[in-house]
Amino acid sequence: MAVDLPEVLDRYFRAVDDGDLDAFVACFADTASVADEDRLYEGRASIRAWRQKSMDAYSYTAEPLRVEPQAGDSYQVLVRVSGTFPGSPVELRYRFTLRDGLIGALDIRP
Repeated sequence: MAVDLPEVLDRYFRAVDDGDLDAFVACFADTASVADEDRLYEGRASIRAWRQKSMDAYSYTAEPLRVEPQAGDSYQVLVRVSGTFPGSPVELRYRFTLRDGLIGALDIRP
């Protein structure tokens, strides 16, 4: 199912599926934050380390199923994540807040 995503979110999901760490990190603002599994990662270096750890542990793809614009420059995306992890596949809610054309914040929840 194709969904119409803002350009930076399209790049984000392509980078996830391609396993391209540099392209992934380039989607984030310098001072961005990511909240995932009750942990907070702040800044590009921390986000890079979080993504590298995920890539080392699991192989997975992320398929956007639905996007809902929210207040301001925020988007909630329902995502099917499939891969080599327990419970695969799962559907997760990704809430992106954009800033100057990049991801300023990402919150991932079940």
